[in-house]
Amino acid sequence: MRRGAWMVGLAMAIHALPLMAQAQTTIKVDAEGAVGRPGSAVYPSGARLSAVTAAAGVDHAAYALGAAWLQPGLAREQLRLRAGLVYELGAIRRQAMAADNALLAEGSAAFQTWLSGRPITGRRTGAALDPARLEVTPADDWPVHEGDTLFYPRRPADIRVVGAVGKACRLPHVPMQDARRYLASCPSSAAADPDLIYVVQPDGAVFEQNIALWNRSEPRPLAPGAWIYVPFNRHAIAGAADDGFNQDVANFLATQTLGEEGWQ
Repeated sequence: MRRGAWMVGLAMAIHALPLMAQAQTTIKVDAEGAVGRPGSAVYPSGARLSAVTAAAGVDHAAYALGAAWLQPGLAREQLRLRAGLVYELGAIRRQAMAADNALLAEGSAAFQTWLSGRPITGRRTGAALDPARLEVTPADDWPVHEGDTLFYPRRPADIRVVGAVGKACRLPHVPMQDARRYLASCPSSAAADPDLIYVVQPDGAVFEQNIALWNRSEPRPLAPGAWIYVPFNRHAIAGAADDGFNQDVANFLATQTLGEEGWQ
């Protein structure tokens, strides 16, 4: 009986070897959004971004600057980042209440609620996903991995302003307009840092822009789909949040994706 069971097990293992080898040499990668052939496809292990964009047939109307490479392995790190920011916003609120700073307490509570609802995407920032560029720039043509998704949105027509503002705003994009000038239509609150803002372009690039008269940076135009994060006053939140809090918020915003109607 034991010998017979052992022989059966050996036969099953030998039979499974080709399947195991296939699993080790192929991967499944999804393509979504403005592509001709959406959904999951099988690629050789080690396949690169260009192979996925070619097979998916990225549409000419796709907004490559806002395309997103989503990797499941990055989700846990981004979840921890969001949880830490939400915690710090709660600490900012408590400190502001103790100091009778009602505007900061209200603003941090509102932003805490908003940030808590942002999705964890697993987006890898800093990746060039324009199919034409991938064909001619091998350094940008990174290998893809099992479970990855390439998402190509359509071009939006607006930008968003969030953070220490009276109310989060969605504003029409104005070509070549300096990021600072959008604040005229979405004013900062009294809880805002008066000296700077953060610009998050739709490809995930993050820039700190000085806006005060004494330190003003060169104008920085926004691409459609960009974010402006108005940071909380670094002096007012000291002790409740670490020195990198505002930068971390901007970095988290860089992980967000554009949805089918411009915003997720």
